[in-house]
Amino acid sequence: MHFTLTYDLGAEGERRTAIENQIQEILKPYKLVKKLTTFYIIYVPTVENWELLRGALTNFQKTISEKFYFIMSPPMSGGTYNGVIPKDEWAAINEITKKA
Repeated sequence: MHFTLTYDLGAEGERRTAIENQIQEILKPYKLVKKLTTFYIIYVPTVENWELLRGALTNFQKTISEKFYFIMSPPMSGGTYNGVIPKDEWAAINEITKKA
């Protein structure tokens, strides 16, 4: 299964970098692709993993004073993404979305 995650972050410069490093640590245990500034496609083996990530991001949001809004799609199996990105970048997306 996989899901999408995107966020808005009200921080700039070094502070933004520090916060995004913390977000990366939360996401680190999972296979993911990041193809746009704050848009991820993340592989999770179970719905419980999705719930754990949702909880971790929600709790993280409470620890910072900056605006941090995020949206997660429901976990899903299969599916096709469409859009405009460099042609050679689709392979990583297809790998995550086609996992059983």
